[in-house]
Amino acid sequence: MTDTNKMEKLLKTGEPIPLYPDTSIPMIPGDVLYSHKRALSSFLVGHVGLIGEDYRVYHVNRWGNKGHADSMPIYLSRHKKGEKLTILRFSNQIIARAAADWSMANISSIDAYKYTRDLTDIKNNYCSKYIWQAYYFGTTPNVDLLANDLDAEKKRYIMPSGIFRRLEVVGSFRTSE
Repeated sequence: MTDTNKMEKLLKTGEPIPLYPDTSIPMIPGDVLYSHKRALSSFLVGHVGLIGEDYRVYHVNRWGNKGHADSMPIYLSRHKKGEKLTILRFSNQIIARAAADWSMANISSIDAYKYTRDLTDIKNNYCSKYIWQAYYFGTTPNVDLLANDLDAEKKRYIMPSGIFRRLEVVGSFRTSE
C-alpha cells in the first residue's frame, strides 16, 4: 500500500494519524528517534529507536527483554524528564516502511545486548546496529545508513551519530517535565 493510499485509508476510516508529542509532526513508519542522552543505558552518546507500522518504537537496550516494542508513553518513560528527542526521516517512504516491517519482524530475535562488530548477527545486538540492520536487510536495494558502501560482511561498530548524520531532521520534542 502506498503512503498516499494508507493516508487516504486512515482519513476515510476516521482513525487519527498519530503525531509526535507536543508537535504537529505525523509519525511515519521508518522514522528514527534519536536521543541525545549520555547514560549507562547507552554507554555511548545517544540512543535510537525506529517507528514501526503499528506506531510502536522498536529498539534495543540492556534492560529486561533486550528487544523492545514500546508504545510511545513507555518509550518516553525510559528517558529523563526534559530530554530532547530528534525525529529523523529517510527520504524514500517505501524504503522506510520496509525497514519498519523488518524491525517489527525481527525484534524478538534479540537475545543479548552486546556490542559486536558482526553486522549479520541479530541475536547479539545494540540500538544503532539494529536500526542499521533494519534499513540494510529490510530493503531492496540494501540501504547503508552510513552511506559509505558498507556491506554486511565487513566488521564494524555502528554509532547512533552515524545514523543521525544520514537522515533528515524533521523536528524534535522533549519528554514531559
